[in-house]
Amino acid sequence: MKPNTVSIIISDLETHSSLMRLLHSISRQSTGLEDMEIIVIGNGRHAPSDPSLWRNVTGIDAIRLEEIDSSITSSAAKNMAAIRANGDKLIFLHPDYRLDPKYITTALSVFDDHPETDIMYSDYIRLAPTDKTGRPGIIQLPAFREGLLQARGFLGPAVLLTRKAWESTLGFRENTAYSDWDLWVQAALAGNNFYHVNYPLASCEHHKVSFKERAEDGRCKAMIVINNQGFFHEHIVRWALSYLRGKSWAEAYSFMTIPGPIDVTRMMHDHAIKTMGVDVMTKKAVQQFDHAVTNTKVAL
Repeated sequence: MKPNTVSIIISDLETHSSLMRLLHSISRQSTGLEDMEIIVIGNGRHAPSDPSLWRNVTGIDAIRLEEIDSSITSSAAKNMAAIRANGDKLIFLHPDYRLDPKYITTALSVFDDHPETDIMYSDYIRLAPTDKTGRPGIIQLPAFREGLLQARGFLGPAVLLTRKAWESTLGFRENTAYSDWDLWVQAALAGNNFYHVNYPLASCEHHKVSFKERAEDGRCKAMIVINNQGFFHEHIVRWALSYLRGKSWAEAYSFMTIPGPIDVTRMMHDHAIKTMGVDVMTKKAVQQFDHAVTNTKVAL
C-alpha cells in the first residue's frame, strides 16, 4: 500500500461505451495524477491494446486491466480489485460517471484539513438522460446523519474512502442490489467518519428505473437491514424479517426508502384494523350517519 495514493476502481464488466469519457475526465484533474492508479475490471471483452490506449488518454502509467471470470458477480469483482489495489484511498466508479477537474485536489485537501475523515462524498450533477425521462440538474446532498442513511442511500456517486474504512467492512455484499448503500451502512456501523463537500465534484447519467428494479426493491432494502441489524431500530428489523417471510402487513414501502419505526408501526396498525374488519364497520357507520342526516333534512 502506498500512502497518499488514490486507487480508482472502474467496473466495466459490460464494456460500457462511456468508459473513455470517464477516463478523459480523470485526465483533466488539476493535480494528483502522479499519485493515482486506475484499475479497470473486465471479463474478457476488452482488446489487449486497451490499456495502452487508456494510458494515452489519461497520461497515467499506473493503469491496468483486471480480468475477471464472467461467472463472478460485480460485487465480488470489486472486492477482488480493492484487495489488489495499491492505494490507501479507494474510489469505485461506473463508466457513466464523470469527475470534476477539482475532485482529487478537493479530496486531498479534505483529508489534510480534516484528518479524522474516513469517507468523503459530495454534491453531484445529474446529466440529461438520452431517453428524455428525467431532468438534469445539481443534486445537493445533506450533511451526514445516521438517520438519513437508515432511510436512504443518499451519498451519490464518487464516494472516496480510506483503506482503513474499507477494511472495517466486509466489502460489497452480493445478497442485495444496493451493495453501495450496504457498504456505507457497514462503514457507519463500524464508526467511520463521513465528510460532505458542498460542491458538485462528480456527475452521472440518469437512467429510467426498470420493472425488475422496482420489483426487487423491497427485498433488497430488507437485506440491507438484515445484514446490518445493529444499525437499525428493532421495529425496522422486524419489518425486514416479516417482509422476507412474506407477512402480509409488511409492505415494500416507497421506492429506495427504508421505512422508519413510525412507518412500521403504522403498517402494523393498518393491517390489524383491516384484519378485525374495523375499517368496514367504520365505513358502514359513516354511511348510516350520512343516510340519517339526509332523511332528517327531508323530514324538515
